[in-house]
Amino acid sequence: MVYRLLCNAICRNLFYDTEGRLQESIVMAPSSEVVAMSVEVGQWHKAESLESGTVILECKDGKYTPLTEEEVMG
Repeated sequence: MVYRLLCNAICRNLFYDTEGRLQESIVMAPSSEVVAMSVEVGQWHKAESLESGTVILECKDGKYTPLTEEEVMG
């Protein structure tokens, strides 16, 4: 599980299917309903900063392990 908490500014979270097609886009902003989220293991996703100075705290279960080539969407 990945946990994201928006600390400041605005970001967009993008979610993809296994073929790389965009399935959902969620904007996190201090003034919006969404300021935190969890992402299931195996869900293709990325976060984009929409303002200079955006700060996102991201935490993952377990110890740090670098991504393998199979874990990066090409």
